Amino acid sequence: MTKRRSVFRSAGAALVAAVIVAVALTVLDVALAFRVYTGSAMTGGHADNASRNVGALFSTIHTVDEDNEHVSAATRRPVQAPYAIRVRALAEDIDADARPLGLEAQSSALSAALTDWLARPDTGLHPLLAAADVLAAALDAHKAKDREDAVTAQKALLTLQMVCVTALLFILGGLAFAVWRRIVMPLADLESHLGRTASGTAPDTRIAHRPTPWLGGVLGQAERTLLILKRSQHQADKDREALRTDAAASDGLRRILNAQHSPGPGVAVHGSIHTAEGVIAGDFLGTVALPDGTTVLLQGDVAGHGTDAGLLAVQIKSAVLAVLRLDPDPRTAAAAAWTVIEPEDERFTTLVIAVLDPGTGRLAWLNAGHEIALLRRADGTVEELGPTGPVIGPFITDPDGMWDVQYCPLDPGDLVVLATDGLTEARSGTGAMLGREAVTDAVARDGTDPREVVDLLYRVAEDHGTDWDRDDTTVLAAVTEERGGQATNPQDGSAS
Repeated sequence: MTKRRSVFRSAGAALVAAVIVAVALTVLDVALAFRVYTGSAMTGGHADNASRNVGALFSTIHTVDEDNEHVSAATRRPVQAPYAIRVRALAEDIDADARPLGLEAQSSALSAALTDWLARPDTGLHPLLAAADVLAAALDAHKAKDREDAVTAQKALLTLQMVCVTALLFILGGLAFAVWRRIVMPLADLESHLGRTASGTAPDTRIAHRPTPWLGGVLGQAERTLLILKRSQHQADKDREALRTDAAASDGLRRILNAQHSPGPGVAVHGSIHTAEGVIAGDFLGTVALPDGTTVLLQGDVAGHGTDAGLLAVQIKSAVLAVLRLDPDPRTAAAAAWTVIEPEDERFTTLVIAVLDPGTGRLAWLNAGHEIALLRRADGTVEELGPTGPVIGPFITDPDGMWDVQYCPLDPGDLVVLATDGLTEARSGTGAMLGREAVTDAVARDGTDPREVVDLLYRVAEDHGTDWDRDDTTVLAAVTEERGGQATNPQDGSAS
């Protein structure tokens, strides 16, 4: 670890130093170019201004001289005030531009000659012109030197710029090589390794490029991640196999909860379950044809929904069916359902058992707190098969005498409808429940075909705006047929 840190610091220091050198060369280049430009502009400006003012001075003096050309020296007048003011202003401007150039002596000589000429114009122009020529020659020499210095500075700048460009190219080339060697190639190898791992073809080898100081931590973490991925793939394969097994088991549980055997003679039955979660419901239904010619309908609703509720529902249904085949008394079957629920379990179940006997024209039922149990007569009136005892749960300590069985006449064309509370508690967008009255009204409508009645009730719930994720919903309907009629198989609708 110490060696890797040392190498990393060395590489980082080299990169920082290279960048600092490149930046320093660039700053030096810019500073030198700026200095040459400003110096040349400043001195060149003074020299040009001074040369222009010397020319203007010459022009003014010649004008004055032309005015006095035909006048004798004895009668010459002093220089007129406008010309005098003009030449003095030009002399001051020439002196202001000459001093920064180091030409104070030449400027002073010109000023002295100009003063003498203004005082005594009869002395002639020769001294003044001579002083002006000397200053003009000095200005020309200074401008020539400025041009020579500018050419030399341009050559120096060009050389410095070439050095800067070369240094930057070397730095960029070295950085590109380092990035390629230390980042791009290891990352490409990592990408290939990840792809093979994702496809399940990765060999049990480490990444080809050894971790470099720049990516040591990343590649090390990547190798650990790849190992985790391989283990996850292996676990995922096991989970998929388990899921296939669980799916088969779930489908088997669903079939148990929905299983309806062929009814006895003179009865047609149909029912279905809509689950709130997955394929396993906490509701169950069933149909049993007993040897004495009666048909038993059963339906229950275990508290909650999902797998746990479904598993308890399977146990309760199995226990109830087993007891009914041995003893057709609904009270014994309800007691058997109670024995399945563990005392420490907080779940409970409703249960309704209806025994249809078309032969004797009698209906017997046990209702352990079930939501909907209705009898629709052939004339359209609807009667409630009310509760005959409490719901079945661990709070019951002794099942003996806990549930009663009640009886009523059963005529041809009478329809028995059983449904769980998922139907009546179907909620609209505003939260209003469908309610028992709406279900009773739907059952009272024309039609005695069990399949049509079941479909009608589900449509009523859907039109109301059912939240199917709220609770399981189960509906079971059975009708007694005319004498001599054939029972209908609930699975395929054929006669049995």
